[in-house]
Amino acid sequence: MEIKKEVLPKSKVKLVIKVSSAEMRGFFARVYNKLAPQITVKGFRPGMAPKSMTVGAIGESRLQSEIMDLALQETYTQALQKENLIPIAPPKINIKLLKDLTVDTAELEYEAEIDLLPDIKLGDYKKIKISAEGRSSSGQEVNNDEIDQVLSHLGRSRAQFKDKTEPAKEGDRVEMNFEGFDKGVQLENFTSKNYPVILGSKTLIPEFEAKLIGLKKGDKKEFKVDVLLPNEKTKKLIEFKVEILQVQEVILPKMDDSFAKTYQKDTLDDLKKAVKEDIIKQKQTQDQRNLENEILEELLKITQVEISDSLINQEVDRQIHDIGHRLEPMGMTFEKYLESLKKTEEEFRKSLKSQAEKTIKIGLALGEIVKQEKIDSKDKEAGHKALEKLISYATK
Repeated sequence: MEIKKEVLPKSKVKLVIKVSSAEMRGFFARVYNKLAPQITVKGFRPGMAPKSMTVGAIGESRLQSEIMDLALQETYTQALQKENLIPIAPPKINIKLLKDLTVDTAELEYEAEIDLLPDIKLGDYKKIKISAEGRSSSGQEVNNDEIDQVLSHLGRSRAQFKDKTEPAKEGDRVEMNFEGFDKGVQLENFTSKNYPVILGSKTLIPEFEAKLIGLKKGDKKEFKVDVLLPNEKTKKLIEFKVEILQVQEVILPKMDDSFAKTYQKDTLDDLKKAVKEDIIKQKQTQDQRNLENEILEELLKITQVEISDSLINQEVDRQIHDIGHRLEPMGMTFEKYLESLKKTEEEFRKSLKSQAEKTIKIGLALGEIVKQEKIDSKDKEAGHKALEKLISYATK
């Protein structure tokens, strides 16, 4: 077997692999010996018929296909080992020469275009500096309004509802069916049944909620509201048809020690203290995330790497798989999600490529830091440990 190697841009190589007649005879013999015992030729026991008759019974097309598959698989693997290459995706194969595979003079020559893990040039990451001043203190600051907002949310989650026949007012819970139309065409994203909303909660478009004030159970109403549709730059006047199924008064629990006990706290002050601590943790987590993102942005600036299209496509596939997984609990398919975005799958994939390339670049840079810092690459936390090292250099 002869191999010629050519280095291509974007971390690709092309191997031209020429397989000799002797090697092809070996592949023929192996395939023939595997298939012959399975073939029945009238007047002969299995595997005992003359070769020409057995070849005819196997079928030249099947025989050549299996010889080709075996030859490509084995010679490609051997070529990778000889050239010490580790591909990251299946190769692109181009057959340049193919002589009759079932005769002694058979020959095969083909090109294999291979994507490799890209080489990376990483600048001096130890010189990245990010000011951490004020970050630790910002995570400790919590005002009373923030605590009250959380308590209000907790109260609403424990609220009771009392049916009422009077017109709905702000603060009431309304359950409804509604349909949205754009020039007579029903919009699936603006259509729902048995939809609950607390008026004034700003869950829906404020102008839409305002139109519900004063309606009673059983009322039907049609109105128009300016709405910014997905992927639209300007608002459109959408016509809505609404039917009120239920109006309820929202009875909030009294904020006292008894309420605190429903959250396993002895007093309201204890609950407020726990809420404050939770807010602090959330702020500290967000501060840490912001710090990491800021440092990684600086890391990207000193990282040089050419990323192949196949590697980007693999990352896009992973992102789409994650999106589909997150949509499942919502009862939405990926196809419906694309419809809501008014994008084809090709357009959506294209929109993900920039972030995919960035994600890969960060991963490769952190991988290089793992090597340089002598972190065990087999450790599942290796990437996280590399990031911690980076943070320590950037903030000290």
